[in-house]
Amino acid sequence: MEDILKQHSLFFKDIFLSYGTKRSLEKNAYLLERGSPANELWYIAEGMVRTFCTGYDGEEVTIFYIPKNSIVYLESLIPGSTIIQDAQAITPVSYYALPSVEFLQFVKSDISTFQILFSHMMDRIILLHEYILCSHFRESKKRVAYLLYTQYGRSGSIIPLTHEQVAAMTGINRISVNRILNEFSKENIISLGYRHIKVLSPSRLSEIFDSIGTFSISQEP
Repeated sequence: MEDILKQHSLFFKDIFLSYGTKRSLEKNAYLLERGSPANELWYIAEGMVRTFCTGYDGEEVTIFYIPKNSIVYLESLIPGSTIIQDAQAITPVSYYALPSVEFLQFVKSDISTFQILFSHMMDRIILLHEYILCSHFRESKKRVAYLLYTQYGRSGSIIPLTHEQVAAMTGINRISVNRILNEFSKENIISLGYRHIKVLSPSRLSEIFDSIGTFSISQEP
């Protein structure tokens, strides 16, 4: 979905640069508070933003990173919606803000654009949902197993995640994630590749977290 969205990036960029209001954030500044009204979209022109949740211990756990040339607050396209995630600038950020009502005037006649934006928003919501489910497991090993199992159900045996992304999505530090993944690899549950993980035995992943609250996968790859 990211690749498809990038194909439309110039179209989106032109809209925001032409009609949006340019603003900036200092490094470490927080964006709009979760739960506040969502009524405008932001186009990140420079810098990077992270979205995060608060873990059991009160620590902020990064869910994913949003680089420049990305749109945030897509939830504002839904009438009456609110901001669904906390976010923070991890570098100085320059962005263009545009009321969602105005943005819709430019894209309302293009159904494919709506589909791309909606799919992109849903992908982020699913990612947040998976973090919430992972957080129910106190043991780090179970969190990683659960994440890999659900990702296998969504995308098949090849999971396009780096160790850093697994750490961010599970709320576990990078060193612990490396140790757990290497352990799974030695047990032939997964194999590790460049920027991807291959699931060799989803049933063994399932056994690690006892299949609580998951869908059923009946066949081995």
